[in-house]
Amino acid sequence: MQVLRSAVMSLASRSDGSLSDSCHWADVEMDLLYAADGQLAEVAKDAKTTRDPEYSKILSSTLSSILGWAEKRLLAYHDTFDSGNVYTMQGIVSLGVSAAKILVEDVSTEYRRKRKEVDVARNRIDTYIRSSLRTAFAQADSSRRASKNQPNPLPVLAILAKDVGELAVHEKQVFSPILKGWHPLAADKLEKDLVQIAVEDAVDSDDGGKAIIREMPPYEAETAIANLVKGWIKTRLDRLKEWVWNPQANQEGFALSAVETLRIIDETLDAFFQLPIPAHPALLPDVIVGLDKCLQYYVIKAKSGCASRNTYIPTMPALTRCEIGSKFQGLCVRINTLHHIRSEMDVLEKRIVTHLRNCESAHLEDFSSGLSKRFELTPAACVEGVQQLSEAVAYKIVFHDLSHVLWDGLYVGEPSSSRINPLLQELEQNLLVISETVHDRVRPSRAFSYQDSQIIEDDFKALKDLFWANGDGLPADLIDKFSATVRDVLPLFRTNTESLIERFKRMTLEAYGSSARSRLPLPPTSGQWNPNEPNTLLRVLCYRNDE
Repeated sequence: MQVLRSAVMSLASRSDGSLSDSCHWADVEMDLLYAADGQLAEVAKDAKTTRDPEYSKILSSTLSSILGWAEKRLLAYHDTFDSGNVYTMQGIVSLGVSAAKILVEDVSTEYRRKRKEVDVARNRIDTYIRSSLRTAFAQADSSRRASKNQPNPLPVLAILAKDVGELAVHEKQVFSPILKGWHPLAADKLEKDLVQIAVEDAVDSDDGGKAIIREMPPYEAETAIANLVKGWIKTRLDRLKEWVWNPQANQEGFALSAVETLRIIDETLDAFFQLPIPAHPALLPDVIVGLDKCLQYYVIKAKSGCASRNTYIPTMPALTRCEIGSKFQGLCVRINTLHHIRSEMDVLEKRIVTHLRNCESAHLEDFSSGLSKRFELTPAACVEGVQQLSEAVAYKIVFHDLSHVLWDGLYVGEPSSSRINPLLQELEQNLLVISETVHDRVRPSRAFSYQDSQIIEDDFKALKDLFWANGDGLPADLIDKFSATVRDVLPLFRTNTESLIERFKRMTLEAYGSSARSRLPLPPTSGQWNPNEPNTLLRVLCYRNDE
């Protein structure tokens, strides 16, 4: 305690080193206030993560003392501050607001239980303004009563006008520049009331009161309000971005994190329209654009890391005879989640229109201007994400999960003994799982004889029948659409070898001209399988069991 006392005494002394019976933090006052406020910011972080009851008890007591000290000066700030010490007001306000926010948001069990939307800073500043003005008017009223006893007293209304004018000027010049950072609304109302009084009083003058209005420069409270609300929007959006993709699904098959994200968006919209501001329609686009970007960010996170169809396509085998992935159920949950978010966009937009209808400051043009209240980024991101994830599921199952019966098994050795049935059986099981869930490199040795073409065509028919499912599956025209490429290539397997060779030579010469006469070049792999494409013909020939 002696060491602590000596340290405190040295800080509490005057800059000239002198000590008196009562020590003052005279020369380090603002630094001390700002340092204490900075320390409270660290305390706020700890309070959000600490649930120790003893810690909360001590913290509550300490913060209550700080708040009491600050509010003793702020509940009647006209008496506390003047032009000589008003520079300390901002530090005291900030300290009081910080203490109040921690007490309400992090220590109060009622706040945490009910998850109330409370703007602590605005409420406290509102209280300080109302209390101080009420006290100042009460003091002015006492002086007015005393003036009645004076000889030749002024009319009471004249005294009142003088007192209000002086108070308004003092409030605007001394205190409003400090308080507007937390709560510009009371100053805004005072300004409008005074303007209204001036206009009504001067309406019978020669110029209809224009001269008096010109003498009242606007406070520009609407600009201050807009800046304050934009700061509020940014804080809410930053909190929303903290909700990242989590694969845990609910009974409906989509991610719980999406439900929580959409709930926060609902709360944000409700809280925005409850703000006591006069310009909800003007600031609404800022809210929607911000929410739209946050949802787009969530959608991108939901589909990232899931690979694409190209991830699962096996490497092309050489033209000679010579670990990826999570469970696909997880991919299906992501698909469901994006579909759910997309469907909720219409609900959110209708809710915004309902809010506007209940908003006093909304006008007819606010409803006709659809762009101001529509989500543009998120729906497109959801559609793109569903397409990408759907392709990833399909290619993963076919080329990765079923590679042992397709890539490693189908037609390996004798085509007649390695038919498509094992693949169909496992593919059907996977398709059943999907339908219930969704709203290493080798060189295979395959050789096909001319007579094997019927086997391949029968197997392809069996594959199509699986999706047709006796009329209960996919539409026939959709199956035909996606069968077109294979249907065009299959006739090459029943074409005799000599004809294939001649066709390959002719197409290669047409593509490369006279330079290909001495030696036929190796055509590049385009991946666009076509009976009139040289690389497709070459691959059929390389698998032809014909010397």
